[in-house]
Amino acid sequence: MSAVAASAAVWDPGEPVTTYWSGPGCAGKNHPPLTEQWLERLREGGFNTVWATTPEELDLAGKYGMRVIYPLKPDSMRPKFDLDDPEQVAWLTERVNAVKDHPALYIYQHYDEAPATMFPDLARVSEFVESLDPKHPCWHNLLPTYAPNRMLGTEGEPPRAYWEHLVRFCDVYRPKFLTYDHYQFCESGDKGDYLFNLGMMRRMASAEGVPFWNGLQGCQWVVKDRASPRAPRVPTPEEMRYLVYSTAAYGAHGLYWYVFCRINHTGAMCEPDGTVNPDGKFEEVSRINRVFVAIARELRPLKFRGAFLQGRHASGTTPFCAQALLKLSPETPYSELDAEKMDSLDDTTLVSRFDDASGAPSHLMVVNMDYRKDRTLHIDAPAPLERFDDATGVWSPVGDSFDQSFVPGGGVLLRLAD
Repeated sequence: MSAVAASAAVWDPGEPVTTYWSGPGCAGKNHPPLTEQWLERLREGGFNTVWATTPEELDLAGKYGMRVIYPLKPDSMRPKFDLDDPEQVAWLTERVNAVKDHPALYIYQHYDEAPATMFPDLARVSEFVESLDPKHPCWHNLLPTYAPNRMLGTEGEPPRAYWEHLVRFCDVYRPKFLTYDHYQFCESGDKGDYLFNLGMMRRMASAEGVPFWNGLQGCQWVVKDRASPRAPRVPTPEEMRYLVYSTAAYGAHGLYWYVFCRINHTGAMCEPDGTVNPDGKFEEVSRINRVFVAIARELRPLKFRGAFLQGRHASGTTPFCAQALLKLSPETPYSELDAEKMDSLDDTTLVSRFDDASGAPSHLMVVNMDYRKDRTLHIDAPAPLERFDDATGVWSPVGDSFDQSFVPGGGVLLRLAD
């Protein structure tokens, strides 16, 4: 076990996480305070972890059974601390000591998307906070693969530069968990490296023995009449479903949505006044947040073996092979998409495999990566399977040869019967 993995073992991440970035209780401007009304809405939406910036908000969240992300500074998600300044040390010490024993506290939010050049200074702050409160880790959110080298703080071609960014973060910051956000839905189509990024984060999390979260696109944040073809678009409920099932298929422990609500953001789940967006997005997220928790809970004790794609997929992902164990019909021929633009995943299927502690195959997840249409596949397995009902948590036998229907972007969790 690596040094990072050993340090992470003292922190239990608990129940799989469903949360948000930008919404009630978040740090900085343009976020409403956390109130009972917002907590009711968040609970209705299937969120189990919220933000708070004051001890009073922590109390309120605890009343609703919510875990809390607590920013180190209430006015910024990118705070800088000079630990050589006694006044700043005293302020930070007081802020942590005021809440460190609160039963609702989950983690401290530290910084967002720093370049690698900042990792030593940020690590020093994280280590100081951990010296005050070893029970609750700091959260630094990482950049996506498409971030330029000047933002990553590393050099080389994009895959190598990004991997170096992750390696340096783990070596220097020693995180208890990894998170990043990748927003693939653009006005002109989809970015081609969403699954590549998901796979890289899965690989690093496995190597370091820590859980990871995926940050998911839930809105548009560029005014439409000013938007370039590469600007983000408002995702549909079906596209958001695809994000959740693919995240679960890679064995993520958590997810967060950007955003829940924020001014100057179009198509979010809620408006800043609490009004639910009428496009059906909130209702779908309410369902799939709960689905994610149910699936992630089942997969948590298992070892991720791999994710395999049948049909069209981007460079850097793994084509379908015997390790996937299943045979899918109709079989979609392999083809590789342009790395710059994943414009269609028609008839594409993802199968991920999870093994038990002995290394024997245990669970399989099948996801319809085509978020535009319903599909039915015939599945043949090497042994009888059971199917997980992600609404009730009940497993039912389906045999070793059966038809499985999928809604756009939907998926199913299967396991080898005892």
